[in-house]
Amino acid sequence: MENIFSILTGVNWKQDKAEYKRYKQRIHALPKDYQIVMKEMENILYTYSSDTDSTMVIYEALQDVLELFETNAQEGKDVLDVVGQDVGGFCDDLLHELQIPTWTGQKKAQLNQTIREKLGKGE
Repeated sequence: MENIFSILTGVNWKQDKAEYKRYKQRIHALPKDYQIVMKEMENILYTYSSDTDSTMVIYEALQDVLELFETNAQEGKDVLDVVGQDVGGFCDDLLHELQIPTWTGQKKAQLNQTIREKLGKGE
């Protein structure tokens, strides 16, 4: 029997939890170097996104990255040959492609707005 919160929100938390557990198991099955990069990418992507609405989009993108990693790991490719030497740049590009609002983007917009207001240049 589903709980009332699941019914009201239309979300099956048990199913989501099981899916997330499978996702984590897939990461754990990767070679160690791929695991390290995947975990660091998770950290940076979730840290730099500026709102909780982005969490699901990031999770879906990370599932795509995981699939890419699984394929390339099976082929014996080095993880840095897959994402490049600049993993941070890879993450920036991913956030940009997903059009995820970031804390730095939000701060830049605030800075520009503050300067325009102080200079009397309007919005």
